[in-house]
Amino acid sequence: MSSSFLLSGLALGLIVAAVTDVREGRIPNWLTGSLAVFGIGVNSLEYGWYGFLFSLGGLIMGLVCLIYFYLKGGMGAGDVKLLGAIGTILGPGQVVFAFAFAAMLGGLYSLALMSNQGGMRHAWDRMFILLSTLKVTRTIPVSGAPIPTEPKLRYALVLGLGTVIAQTLFYYGVF
Repeated sequence: MSSSFLLSGLALGLIVAAVTDVREGRIPNWLTGSLAVFGIGVNSLEYGWYGFLFSLGGLIMGLVCLIYFYLKGGMGAGDVKLLGAIGTILGPGQVVFAFAFAAMLGGLYSLALMSNQGGMRHAWDRMFILLSTLKVTRTIPVSGAPIPTEPKLRYALVLGLGTVIAQTLFYYGVF
């Protein structure tokens, strides 16, 4: 019973996170905090100390998976906290699979955004200028055309889809 209850709560949380992230460009703390408390609480009530440690391990593993990208400026803190909250429900092993599928989807998502907003063309143009200048002057140009605004990734959507894919594969015994 608690498994379906946990997954239902997770699904609801992921939907709210995705909608909020797409609309507002952020994932609120009340959502990630509530989802984390929900995961820790239900697992602790159902399995005692084992459930608490399972959720805590998932929280830590979820945070660890994305903290590097946050520190490098590649994503917001809300995305990191959301994966940590997902980890409180899925545990340390399954949150890694959710992260892996989200990372693959995120790569595709970012390529699609860059192509749609001209980012890929700009990158190729810059590479052409760099190589042409290097060939002619044997120096690498330091300055160039201003870099256009980077497309904004709404990673909550990707984290949700990655989680759904991972859970579906676990359900059907693929992993």
